[in-house]
Amino acid sequence: MDNNVLEHSAMEMIAQHRSGSRFKNLSQEFQPKNLTDAYEAQDMFHRLSNRGILGGFKIALASKVQQELTGVNHPLYGGIFAKEIIMSPAKIPFKSNLSLGLEFELAVTISQEITSEAGLFDKNSIRAIIDIVCPAFEIIIDRGADYVDLDPMSMVVDNVWCGGVVLGAPVPNWQRIELNKLDATLMWNDRPPETALVGDANPLDSLVWLINSLLVRNKKIPKGAVIITGSVFKTRNTKIGDQIKYIIGTNSKVQVDIV
Repeated sequence: MDNNVLEHSAMEMIAQHRSGSRFKNLSQEFQPKNLTDAYEAQDMFHRLSNRGILGGFKIALASKVQQELTGVNHPLYGGIFAKEIIMSPAKIPFKSNLSLGLEFELAVTISQEITSEAGLFDKNSIRAIIDIVCPAFEIIIDRGADYVDLDPMSMVVDNVWCGGVVLGAPVPNWQRIELNKLDATLMWNDRPPETALVGDANPLDSLVWLINSLLVRNKKIPKGAVIITGSVFKTRNTKIGDQIKYIIGTNSKVQVDIV
């Protein structure tokens, strides 16, 4: 697609955000026809949205539960703006004109700058570029989207709804651990805890996919970049007063209060 058309796609999504309107798929005239064009438009969204520089990347729809929720049967990725990366415990303001969701992730920080000259990674070689592993919440701003009628290209242009991340306590000695076998525990207010396995989101496979997808597009991944690797539970909507904890392993915790 023509760059002017792709820029219009990005600005259409930015306008939706600025007006506080519900998420709508892009109009057919400005809907990217393939993922290559959609990610080009996403790059423009990053540059034009006045939210600052990127501090990392997210993978969306990594797990089967998330794909079933949205009806999209493959992963997507987006950027995380640096000023929207915060540490736990955190208080997250609820904006009444937007729905505010949470996803429950394994985050990593990258130990060195990576460029396309490094070649592509696999599940074994990827571990060498990981510095820190920790639990994380992703803040999801889906703006009341209709999950029955989602266009993946429109989601990509809209940065796959990333509203930031909250990082928790690092997992100690992660290099010696089989990450996929770690327990993941969600505690929401006074409800009974919910449990899953970190491996339900295939975090290392997801990380390999994301890093390689960026390198194929000749994107540079800076040292210290934060990458979240997919949610093990379905996206949950929040309300004011919610207190949520997500624990990986025995005591690596991330916590938010919705205010």
